[in-house]
Order: sequence, then C-alpha cells, then structure tokens
Amino acid sequence: MNQYRLERFEGIIFLCGFMGTGKSTIGRILAGKLDRHFIDLDKLIEKSEGRTIKSMFENEGESYFRMKEWEYLRDLTKGFKGVIALGGGALHNQQVVDHLKLHGLIVFIDTPMQVIVERVMRNKKRPIVLDKEGKIKSRETLFTELKSLYSTREALYEQAQVKIRTDGKGKKEDVVSELITKLSRHV
Repeated sequence: MNQYRLERFEGIIFLCGFMGTGKSTIGRILAGKLDRHFIDLDKLIEKSEGRTIKSMFENEGESYFRMKEWEYLRDLTKGFKGVIALGGGALHNQQVVDHLKLHGLIVFIDTPMQVIVERVMRNKKRPIVLDKEGKIKSRETLFTELKSLYSTREALYEQAQVKIRTDGKGKKEDVVSELITKLSRHV
C-alpha cells in the first residue's frame, strides 16, 4: 500500500455513482480521513444559484442544469484539491469523464438497485419520486424508471479508475477504509 503517495496526491477525488449511493456521506468521511476539503457539487450549485436543482429542472429543463453543472465542474478543476461528490447524472457524456480524468481520480460507488430505490423513496424532494400529478410513484414504477435511467449512465460510471461496491447495510466508515486502501494502491 502506498499511503505516502495518497497523502501527497495533488488531484481531485471525484465520487460518482447513481443517486442514493451515499456519495455525499462517503465523501465527507473520506475527506475528513484524508484531511482534505469536501464539496457536494449539487449543494454548491444550489447555494450559488440561490435555488434548488428541482427548480432548475422544472423551470429551465435538465439540459440547462447539466450546462450549469459542467460550468461549476470546470471551475472547480482549475484549482480545487480535495474530494467532490458529483450528482448522479454529472457524468452525462464522455467529455465530462475525460475532463475529470485529467484532473484527478474518478471513484465509482456501486450500490444495488434495491437499496437505491429504498433510499430514493425516502426523499420526496427528488423529482423522480413524484408522478405528473405530484403523487408518490409505486415502488415497482420507480424501480423500473431508475433501472432504465441507470442503464443510460452505467458505461460512463464504469470508466472510473477506482470502483467500490457497497451493500447499503454496512457502516460508511468501513466503506471509506476500503476505499482508502483502493486509492492507496491506485496512486
């Protein structure tokens, strides 16, 4: 293991994965253990724009949000050194993946779809949870929609240099310890 090189790693550690995989929680813990700064990209965008992502999706559409997300990512790669939790759809094209690889390591947090559905259903703020009438979708409908959406992103997630699988039941600290071991082997 090369803990020394990890401590001196100058790039950004980008955490990617589908919604509900724990990127933000794992990112905060990882940044703390590595004594680095942490940014949750979605939260940064909401704070900087003065409104929610849901509002951006509803008022300007997903393409507008992806454009803003890409702007913030490009700005962050100009000088930030630390851990960034990306939104579930941040890796929406090859250009984004290639750019992030130039500025650090992409870590894919892979979590079973059943766990993702449970977590997503608990957060009523996520636009995907509600139907057109504003009612909560059935578990089966949500599972089908999430699985379909995941399949459109999977090839981009799989390009991450480091991958970690979680079961959604273990302690996040254990996931972070395993991740630090993997990162140490990679840098």
